[in-house]
Amino acid sequence: MGSMDKSRNSQTASNGLQDECIRVPKVYDWVTDTLTITKTVTFNDEQLRAIESAMDEPNRRPLRIISRTPKTPSLFPLNQSDPRLYENQGSFCEQVGEKRDVIVPVGGKFVDAQCVDLLFNTDIKIEVVDRHGECVTAFIVDAATMESFILCFPTGTELLCRIPKILSRILSGTALLNNPVPEGFQLQITFCVDVQVEAEVKLEILAKFCAPRDNHLTALENVVTSCPPVEFPEQCPSIFPTKNCEYRATGKATGRTGKEATEKGLVSVLVDICPNGSLVDSVFEFTFNDCNSEDNLKNLTFIADSFDSETIEYKELKSGTKLIISGEGHTLDGHRLDFNLELVDGEREEQFQLLLVNDRFHRHPRIIFDSDIVDVLEGSLDIENCSNFDHLKCKI
Repeated sequence: MGSMDKSRNSQTASNGLQDECIRVPKVYDWVTDTLTITKTVTFNDEQLRAIESAMDEPNRRPLRIISRTPKTPSLFPLNQSDPRLYENQGSFCEQVGEKRDVIVPVGGKFVDAQCVDLLFNTDIKIEVVDRHGECVTAFIVDAATMESFILCFPTGTELLCRIPKILSRILSGTALLNNPVPEGFQLQITFCVDVQVEAEVKLEILAKFCAPRDNHLTALENVVTSCPPVEFPEQCPSIFPTKNCEYRATGKATGRTGKEATEKGLVSVLVDICPNGSLVDSVFEFTFNDCNSEDNLKNLTFIADSFDSETIEYKELKSGTKLIISGEGHTLDGHRLDFNLELVDGEREEQFQLLLVNDRFHRHPRIIFDSDIVDVLEGSLDIENCSNFDHLKCKI
């Protein structure tokens, strides 16, 4: 029994929006990825004899090779991912080894994170069928791949894994027309993986941490032991959740470099920034056509690979809106560069400016290309306010 005299430290809600308390799994990190491997599959002697026998009968030719992927399992905890528990499902993923503490750069800062190695395994059914669809021979091919994931995976949280889909494709052709039969073929397997880090927490509605009540309804004896305070695992705000966008920028525009540009020529941009209210799946491509063939600068194409959510900025101008974003990308010849992009959607004019540098985090980054302010001559740029419901968002 508890005592009315005992006290216990606990987290309390910052306000009293609701008196309801719910128990829910809270997501600390969420990562998706696509892992593709290629495997050489070889027919054994028995399978070759069956295929050659079917090929000797003209009415059964041509034969076809078919690959069938298994149904993927539901979400299951990796800390209980004994492969024997899932061997009848045809696929599974499991954590290999212990998680490791690492330091990673995020948004220009170094933050603490955790690294885990995950093994993904599946059984692909291979069938060789004749022109009537009758099976000539069938067997199972085992495929596996291991990948490292950097996650927000603090102590007290649990790692969960899901394989939403497994794809397979025969690269070397599916038709067998005549003897001699090839000894094998190339099989490509793709794992679509979904990894989450969760912890069961108690929240007030609107997603505030809630505190347990004191056990003071009955007081029959004093408690001499000291109970530890109620503490939830720390969030990793630098890693997850990512920052939402207030504006979306779309369009395709062309113009000439400005007066202060490093090079003179025609420049074009293709942008779709924050297509779904976040920087995930954003697109930015840039092309430069050199007008001066004597400066040894060839035409340039730059494609953005990642966008830094900490750098996105919006400015309301007198007659329009400016969006600023930085990130990393590559040129077609393989050079890695950082970029800073500014877009202006005005009532009378539209403009953009691109700066390419070798390392924007360096104290004195070297400028590779600066378009200066470009007035849009062809195409258009649109910057619009994303629909948001900040007053209804769940904030912790």
